[in-house]
Amino acid sequence: MNTYDLIIVGAGPGGSVTAKTAAENGLKTVFFERGRKPGEKNSSGCGLGPRMFRDFPDLMKELTPDKCPSMREGRASRNYFINKDDVVAGYIMARPTESVSYEPAKSWITMNVYRSEFDPWIAKFATEAGAELKTSTLIVDLLKENGKVCGVIDEKGQKYHAPIVIGADGVISMVAQKSGLRLKWNQNQVTLVPQYDFYAPSDKIDDIMGDETLGIWWGSTFPSSYQVFFRESFHQGLGNWMNWWDKNPLYYLNRVINLKYYQRLLKILEAKPRELQAHLLPWLDYPYNTHTDGVILIGDAGGFPCPLEAEGIYPAMVTGKIAAEVAAEAISSGDFTKDSLKKFDERWKNTSIGEEFEVGSELWTIWKALPFSPNETMSWFVPMIMEILGGIFDWSQPHAKRVRQIVSHMRSYMPKATPFVMKYVFPLVAKIFEDDLDKLMDPKKIMKVLPKILNMLPQKKKKRGGQEK
Repeated sequence: MNTYDLIIVGAGPGGSVTAKTAAENGLKTVFFERGRKPGEKNSSGCGLGPRMFRDFPDLMKELTPDKCPSMREGRASRNYFINKDDVVAGYIMARPTESVSYEPAKSWITMNVYRSEFDPWIAKFATEAGAELKTSTLIVDLLKENGKVCGVIDEKGQKYHAPIVIGADGVISMVAQKSGLRLKWNQNQVTLVPQYDFYAPSDKIDDIMGDETLGIWWGSTFPSSYQVFFRESFHQGLGNWMNWWDKNPLYYLNRVINLKYYQRLLKILEAKPRELQAHLLPWLDYPYNTHTDGVILIGDAGGFPCPLEAEGIYPAMVTGKIAAEVAAEAISSGDFTKDSLKKFDERWKNTSIGEEFEVGSELWTIWKALPFSPNETMSWFVPMIMEILGGIFDWSQPHAKRVRQIVSHMRSYMPKATPFVMKYVFPLVAKIFEDDLDKLMDPKKIMKVLPKILNMLPQKKKKRGGQEK
């Protein structure tokens, strides 16, 4: 009989860290991968953030280009702002700022790799720790006795027994569905993300893009689009919640690709399209229903991607480690009930993941209303930002006069900007600084005063002559 202490469905980064931690805690552990090897079914790439290297130092120090040849360290990101005429109205490049508090975050933004390389690399740590990896095995159901979960069943009818099953099986989680924790996500909880994968010579990427790792294309006619560079390739993709699309998603992605600026970039990079990819991604303001009797959900299966930009690998690894530790304690005590496994929620809430979700609703709401609402918000936000950032460098008028023109023009954005700030920005600021609200001015008073200040500014500047000598 296939009997284990712990069964993990899924061998992505979250599942592998879960398996590694469980094996290190003395549990007889098995984790399942439907492909012939971890990462085989995932052709996409990803960005690994500095927190992974801070919180999993012994593991991540082993990640080197010889292990993941696609690996590319990125020290800068570029933000492109595209107006309603599909013209790049301006862009800003950014690097880690002076307030960043630790290495390697002071040195780079992301470490980009392909999942087809990263997933098998990280799974090896689990097998070396003693976990058993079963590949080419699709788990299709949970095994139950007297209504309680006691294992899993694969597509061939093979049964595997364990008192606890951890679902690391992604957005369409069989474990979540069969355990009754969730039948499916609501349309405003899951996003559809299509992307193109391009080949480009590494020397071209280095010469032209320098140390850039990430590009964000803030569109007025399409949802925010991301560009991620690897050693010899890059992705261009975009996404939005399932209840948003009014056209085929490729219509919007192709608007990015067909930008005149983007076509020029493809030409000088000598880039060639290789593949069209698409995936679903849970994007919630707060995780819920993450455990029940004998079951814990981690990573995408539990809805843990970051509420702002939906980065999911780090949350999967953190929640996987915690789930394995909670499982080890439950097995030691012989208590596999929902009440016992609630330690999982208690512990992830005390990590940086929990801190992120403390303002999850505010982050999720403002992001959904800004870069993912191109017609409603970005159509005025982009020209407003460019008016502020770009207008001052315009030589069409004396600089003092140009500043007055900019301020005067900014008044036209107030009818849309003011309610947006009131509805989305101030709730976020208030939540972040809730312990210091007594030190801040009333946001409503600020918004009432701001238009008055703009109106007080003079329309014309009085001429001033030089003093006679």
